[in-house]
Amino acid sequence: MPHSGMLGKPPETWLEDGKRDRANPELWYRTKTWTYPELEAERGAENFAPFLSVEERRARWERCNRALDEMARIYRDVNPDVVIIIGKDQKEIFTTMSPSLAIYSGETVRNGPPGRVGIYAPDHTVVHQAYPELAQHLLRSLQADGFDLMDLQAWPPNTWLQNADVVPHGFGFVYHRVMGDVAPLTVPVLMNTFYPPTQPSMSRAIELGKGLLKAIKSWDSDKTVAVIASGGLSHFVCDEAFDRKLIGMLQAYDFDGLAAIDDRYYQSGTSELKLYVPVMAVMVDTGAEMTLLDYVPCYRTEAGTGEGMGFMYWKPQ
Repeated sequence: MPHSGMLGKPPETWLEDGKRDRANPELWYRTKTWTYPELEAERGAENFAPFLSVEERRARWERCNRALDEMARIYRDVNPDVVIIIGKDQKEIFTTMSPSLAIYSGETVRNGPPGRVGIYAPDHTVVHQAYPELAQHLLRSLQADGFDLMDLQAWPPNTWLQNADVVPHGFGFVYHRVMGDVAPLTVPVLMNTFYPPTQPSMSRAIELGKGLLKAIKSWDSDKTVAVIASGGLSHFVCDEAFDRKLIGMLQAYDFDGLAAIDDRYYQSGTSELKLYVPVMAVMVDTGAEMTLLDYVPCYRTEAGTGEGMGFMYWKPQ
C-alpha cells in the first residue's frame, strides 16, 4: 500500500505540494529526469487540468481512504502473530550511510510525537514490540543465500523529527493507519530504493522475496506470518499507463517482465515498487490471486505530477 503524504492531507491542499514539483530540477519520468517546464511541455496533450478541480481531488481522496479502511479491515481479519514490514528510509535515519538492505533486530519500535501526527503517528507515544528472534533467523537465512545485510540493532535518531528515536514514516504509517497503534510482533526490513549507487535491482528485490519465503518456511515456529509492503507506485510523476502495466505483472506473478523493465523506470518514488515485489514473491507458492482494491491516480499539477495509489493484497484461501 502507499504511504503518501497526500493521503493524510485535505485534498483541498494537494496543489500546494505542486510547488515542490515545479521547483524540482530532476523529475523522473520514464527513463530520464525532466525539469518541470520540460515535463509540462511533454505531457501537455494529456490534459490533466480536469483532475485538478477540488471536486475531483476530494473524490479521489475519498476512494483512497476507503481502500485504506478496507486494507486495515483485512489485516484485522487475518490477525497475524507476526508481521514483516518491508519499507525504506528516505534519509531520515541513514544520513551518512546508504545500506542496500537492513533488518531491524532490536527489541522495540517507537511511534508518536514528534512524528507527523495524523496519518503517520498518533498524538501520544506508542511503543511496539519488535521480534529479535525472527530478525536473527532472517539475517542468518538470507546471509546464507548470498545477501550482505546490515543488522540494525537500534534505531538511529530520526533527523526529520528533531533527532527523536521515532520509526521512519513509511513504517509509522503501517503501525498507525493500518494496525491502529496495536501491533503484533514485527520485524522491519529496510531496502534502499531511492539512493544510488546502492539500490538493489528489481531482480535482487525478487530474490529478496524468494529468500524471505525460504526463511519463513524454515523458521521453527507455528506462528502465522504476514508481510506488508509500505511504498507506492509511480511518483512524483504519476504515470497511469505504467502503473497499470505493473499492476498486471503483479497479478500475473510476472517476475521476468518486472525484471526486464529498464531500471531507470524504477527511480525516485517509483523505485518503491521494489518493496511490493518481495510480497508477491513470498506469496507465489500459495497460488493466491492478487486482489486489487483500487488504483487511484492522484494529480497536483498540469504536468501530471502526483502519485499513483495502488491498494492490493494476496490472501491464501
